[in-house]
Amino acid sequence: MSQVLVREAFTILPADADKRTVIRLLAEALARCGRLTSAQVETVVEEAMKREVIGSTGIGHGIAVPHCRAPLSDRILCSYGHCPEGLDFDSLDGEPVHSVFLLVTPPALKDQHLQLMKHFAGLIRKEHFCGFLHQAASFQALRDLLVEFEAR
Repeated sequence: MSQVLVREAFTILPADADKRTVIRLLAEALARCGRLTSAQVETVVEEAMKREVIGSTGIGHGIAVPHCRAPLSDRILCSYGHCPEGLDFDSLDGEPVHSVFLLVTPPALKDQHLQLMKHFAGLIRKEHFCGFLHQAASFQALRDLLVEFEAR
């Protein structure tokens, strides 16, 4: 995750935001830093929401990983949203979500996307990772945490 995370797309999320709003805020963060165009934001929102209809990407432990495949970039993009209070993301465990990673993947990188998701699933099972993740209040703290746990 540390390799695809976009530094400028670190966002503090409001606790009263719904799922669509969260995804829009994270897509807009990618547009503000030039990784997406303003016109592509709506595509990301709609495609990610289609995935949410299949099943919530609120995977538990206070984490959500909404994602979509769309030909909007030549590489996987990831924006991150932090909500200290927690927000409702229809999480599988019913708990509030504090950490949201939005992934935008080009269709040609489907295998890399699956490997990234598999690797991230392993990270969240590591002792103390989720607790530290929810305390990461800056991009640098988040990136340092990811790099440290990815090396383990």
